[in-house]
This record gives sequence, structure tokens and C-alpha cells, in this order.
Amino acid sequence: MRRALMLALLLVSVGVVSHAYDTTPLQISVWPPNLQVVTSEIDVSGLKLNLPYGGNDRIMGIDLGIASTSKNCSALQVNLLNMIEERYSGMQVGLFNLCGESRGFQVGLLNSTDSIGSGLQIGLVNSTLEMTGVQIGIVNYTDFMVGFQIGIVNIIRESIVPFFPIVNFCF
Repeated sequence: MRRALMLALLLVSVGVVSHAYDTTPLQISVWPPNLQVVTSEIDVSGLKLNLPYGGNDRIMGIDLGIASTSKNCSALQVNLLNMIEERYSGMQVGLFNLCGESRGFQVGLLNSTDSIGSGLQIGLVNSTLEMTGVQIGIVNYTDFMVGFQIGIVNIIRESIVPFFPIVNFCF
């Protein structure tokens, strides 16, 4: 009973202090915007737990759970669904990794970047508008690439060889 009371007091303290500074070291989310320790507008600089779903504008640190959304993220994300509207940097591990722009490492069934991706994508399906780096998967797709693709179906639309199985590259 005493531990539960101390935990509740800690969570309330984090919520009150974070509103004063627009950032929090800890976010525990059940369903945003109402069922989480702090509101979605408060940045997370530390640990974010999504039980099952959480959403904050900015995340820096570690993001764990089932589903996570944000506008910008610089973190290690381990969720079934990672969805970033604008910029992502770091490492994403999940079934579905969806980003506006990505820099870093993505591992999942589906890795999709709406605009520019740089780094490494490993998944069944990897897709970017522009890619600088390496894509490893069953299906790899990009419009423009500086790097390599390794997979069964490799498509680089703006290339001398737009399709080639096993290995495709463009520099």
C-alpha cells in the first residue's frame, strides 16, 4: 500500500513539475490525450512507456510499448507501431516503422519514410522517397538512392537500372 502511494505521488509530481518546464523525464501513457501522466504537448526527455498507446510532440531518450506517435523523435523506439510525422533519428524496432524523414536504423516488417531516409533499413518491405544508405529486405523501393539494396525485388526508379533482383545500387 505504501509503495502504491509513493508511486502515485511520484507520478503526480512528475506531471506538475513537467508543466512548469514543458518537458518531463517520464511519460506513462494509456491513451492520449487524457490517459497519460502529462499532456501530448509536453516533451519527453527520458523514458516513455506506451501501455498500449502514447503520443507526445517530441521524444528524446527511450520509447517503449505497443504504439507510439510523435512529431519529432530522437530515441531508441521499441514498439509494435512507431509513427513519426516529421523527423526521426535513432533506432526503431517494431512491426511497422513510419516516418516523415529518418536518420538511423530501422528494423521491422514495414519500414516506410515519406521523404528522405539515411542509414539502414532492414525489413520485409522498405520504402523511401530518397535513400542514402542500405536497404535489406524482400522488397526495397526508392525513387532516388545513393547506396545499396539487397533483396528479392529492388527498385530504384531514378537509376540506369531501375529494377534488379538480389543486389541493386546507385551512386
